[in-house]
Amino acid sequence: MKFLIATQPFTGHVNPMQPVAQELVQRGHEVVWLTGEEFRSKVELCGARFMATEKSKVFDAVPLTPDDGATGLAAAVSILRRLFIDRIVAQVTDYRQVLDVFAADALLLDLCSMGAQTLNDLGGPVYATLGINPLVTADPEIPMWGTGKPPAATIVDRMINRFTHFMSRRIFYSKLTGYVNMQRKILGLGPLPTGKGFYEIARSEYLHIMPTTLAFEFPRQNLGPQIHFVGPLLPLLDDKITSEFPSWWQEVTQGSKAVVHVTQGTYATNSANLIRPSINALRNESDVLLVVTSPDADSVFADTSQLPENVRIARFVPHALLLPYVKVMITNAGYNGVLASLNFGVPLVCAGRTEDKADVSSRVAWSGAGIDLKTDSPSEVDIRNAVRRILVEPAYQNNARNIQEDFRKHNSAAEACDLLEKLAIEKNVIVRT
Repeated sequence: MKFLIATQPFTGHVNPMQPVAQELVQRGHEVVWLTGEEFRSKVELCGARFMATEKSKVFDAVPLTPDDGATGLAAAVSILRRLFIDRIVAQVTDYRQVLDVFAADALLLDLCSMGAQTLNDLGGPVYATLGINPLVTADPEIPMWGTGKPPAATIVDRMINRFTHFMSRRIFYSKLTGYVNMQRKILGLGPLPTGKGFYEIARSEYLHIMPTTLAFEFPRQNLGPQIHFVGPLLPLLDDKITSEFPSWWQEVTQGSKAVVHVTQGTYATNSANLIRPSINALRNESDVLLVVTSPDADSVFADTSQLPENVRIARFVPHALLLPYVKVMITNAGYNGVLASLNFGVPLVCAGRTEDKADVSSRVAWSGAGIDLKTDSPSEVDIRNAVRRILVEPAYQNNARNIQEDFRKHNSAAEACDLLEKLAIEKNVIVRT
């Protein structure tokens, strides 16, 4: 069979696709992966055939910031429009160019590639989406996206959620649906049918794959039948990267100190938000070795001789190699990084509010696998207290390990590929059993 994978050119969108692409290739399927040129090596590592985006690449340089002068609701709408909607026509054009020479049986896309739904309405192939953030749905048990609240525990909580979902559809998502319909008109399509808007088309109606399990996702009574949980999809290890370890690596693997890891992922990397406060918070903790990773590592401490004695820093260390030695991970709550941490049973201190990070943090707190500091810029005292609490209270590690055990019940890439093969054959909704 033939599969077309398409992702926006962001690390957090590309990485979880890697094990799926590799598994498809190993099963003998033909796989073409359409994304930005900067991710060619990640694609080729999987054995897939790389193809660069053409029409949609012009949007990659557009900052995900509000339109000039936009504030409040208008600002939020403009950011989502830029990320999801403005790219639809260009995405459809790119997909069609590939499909002209590669007749894919099914498409697999990241959550932000709305062009696939429009292409399907134009007669294109069936498609699946892969979740790259927590599963936020309009169910009464689930708080509205971005609030960082826990699931509803009372009738009153459910009533509040129903109301906020209703109002967001009427006031917020309706505006985005209008922009979607403008893109559809350009392509010769009519508006989306009643009851189907921006919110509904963000996930495939055929198959939506979640790279987690219900041990780390809020429960709800009416989960969509096409939503499947397969466990975490972690990025592949690149031998070119793993062949060189930091000079201090032995301190991590054979040292006597508790290893604490701090990361801000690959997107929101301003070290002033979390990395520097964490360094200052733990610099006098003699029983802790703080391992800092950041693509901006060179600017965190230009003179590494000024680093505190218990701090080690690198641009990148693969989580698959580092996390087995880590006792606590401090993070701004990027979804993939949190899933990686829990995959190794490592509890977390979360400090993130932007994008989906409040929702990720709330799931960490709800599951008991860590502490949500409920801010983007935590104080040094709060960071130190949270790390100390996790180190001395076994419940956090026990809960993280419970999630780890649930994750290990799944062969994630294999399960995802089983679902994709079924979609390619049946061309219909893949119902969860």
